[in-house]
Amino acid sequence: MGGVAVVWVALVGVVVGVGGAAVTSTHKSNASHQVVVPYDLIQQLVEVSRSLQSLLTPSASTRLNLLRGSTANHALTRGPNNNNNNDGTTTTTTTQQQQQQQQQTSLDSSSLVSLALRHHTLLQQRNEDLLTQNGRCTAQVEALQEDKAELRQQLQEYKKRLRNVQPTTTTTTETPVLGGGARVKDCAGHQNEGATESGVYEIFPSECRAKKVWCDLETEGGGWTVFLQRRELPQQENFTRTWLDYERGFGEVVGEYWLGNEALHQLTAKAPHVLRVDAEDFLGSRRWGHWGRFRVASPQKNYELLAVAYATNSTLGDGLLWHSGMKFSTIDRDNDNHKGSCADEYKGGWWYNVCHNANPTGILNNSENFDSVGWVYWTPRLYKWASLRNLQMKFRPSGFGATIPSSAPGDCTTTTTTTTSTTTPKTV
Repeated sequence: MGGVAVVWVALVGVVVGVGGAAVTSTHKSNASHQVVVPYDLIQQLVEVSRSLQSLLTPSASTRLNLLRGSTANHALTRGPNNNNNNDGTTTTTTTQQQQQQQQQTSLDSSSLVSLALRHHTLLQQRNEDLLTQNGRCTAQVEALQEDKAELRQQLQEYKKRLRNVQPTTTTTTETPVLGGGARVKDCAGHQNEGATESGVYEIFPSECRAKKVWCDLETEGGGWTVFLQRRELPQQENFTRTWLDYERGFGEVVGEYWLGNEALHQLTAKAPHVLRVDAEDFLGSRRWGHWGRFRVASPQKNYELLAVAYATNSTLGDGLLWHSGMKFSTIDRDNDNHKGSCADEYKGGWWYNVCHNANPTGILNNSENFDSVGWVYWTPRLYKWASLRNLQMKFRPSGFGATIPSSAPGDCTTTTTTTTSTTTPKTV
């Protein structure tokens, strides 16, 4: 029993030692994370404890045998007065029983030691795994802390730069434009002045503000002011623009451009105008459409469109009937009848309804998708979508060819706005 007790004490020391190591590891890493001892490991420790208790707690028969052996030894040591002193058989039997008990105890001790060593190895392996996980978690936490410090430093640097930026300065000056020079209002005026070739011209939608525009002086007698031009180019113009962009106009006249809603209103509101659309699909087929009344309303009415009196001999279908009477919409100002935003969905600015039968400000590509530049009624009265590679939308006065004023006489002033932004370090 002495050997078993020693093994029990040793095993308890192993269990406590390994458990202590795990607890110590958990305590050290508590600042960054928590290590959880697996439940199956706890169960194994309990089973080992129960096994040891069963081995260290002898049964009733074992205790009786041990008691008998102890009594026999005591009687044997009493000397010649012992009644069994002359009985050699009894002495031999008692000695054999003691030897068997010692052998059994030795075997039990060996089994216990083997079991303890196996569980000791298992506990060591689990402890090493926990320490490895702890090391990985610690490294990750340290890396995150370094990233946090670096981001904080960058944020401080950006704040410092913002503090050093001076407010934007806006300067407005008025420059007089002297009379005597012809200020032609539109392309029809240029043709009335004698121009014959199509190309880039300067017009004055208002008396004092000039805009460059493409004039078609050849198609159907000429006099056409082109307000929208789309063509297949290596670099396409971006038509996903704001309300202000569409109001002022944007793009390159020799490429793709939008004249501007304010200019459209000033040019079409005071006199009747007609509209023409020339289109070409990706197969090279060309169509045209003609509308007898065209007008763009004021900004107070959100540049509402009027496009009616469709010419029945047109080869391009009436894709504008769905849009006439609609207010203009852009990605930042939604005036359509759709529950969502047509401008967001189709990436352009237009007189969207729900949403379109014509999409001239979409994405120019050879696609069957309705977000491309295209026309629904490619063939009159036939609902069929066609993607377009070239498109012109243009207008001219209804009475083109008659004698009409083409210049704005007199003096005027133009307003030039200069905006500058400077970055000057402040004196700290």
